[in-house]
Amino acid sequence: MAIIAVRDPHFATEPDYYQKAIRWDQTQAQAATNQRLGYAIKVPASLSLDPQGRALLELSLSDGLGRRVHGAQLVGQAFANAYSGELVSLVFNEQSAGLYVAELDVRHTGLWIFRIAGQSGADHFTADARVDLTRRRGA
Repeated sequence: MAIIAVRDPHFATEPDYYQKAIRWDQTQAQAATNQRLGYAIKVPASLSLDPQGRALLELSLSDGLGRRVHGAQLVGQAFANAYSGELVSLVFNEQSAGLYVAELDVRHTGLWIFRIAGQSGADHFTADARVDLTRRRGA
């Protein structure tokens, strides 16, 4: 088991699992806050990577009334579903009102999970998104 845990890129353990268990009530409270705030994050269903494994991930952010959210601070962590032990950190920059972009530089294609945390004024929200990363044709 130790060899698998250290060498197999498909094997992952949940980091800080004990701390996450202790903070279960906080996680549930954040989920309720997310529901109340109603922020919506939209990402493309799929995204093509260049031959070096790079792409720009664009997401749109809107509030509970469907208005674009300007000036939010967004960060995230991403991982390939098949390689969940390999986390990629993301910082999103606002390109225009409600449109945020982060640079991806990854090794694997397939289904990716994006865990996004945002701050807009006094509001803190979280969201998960899934995107299928593919190689561009000819890449």
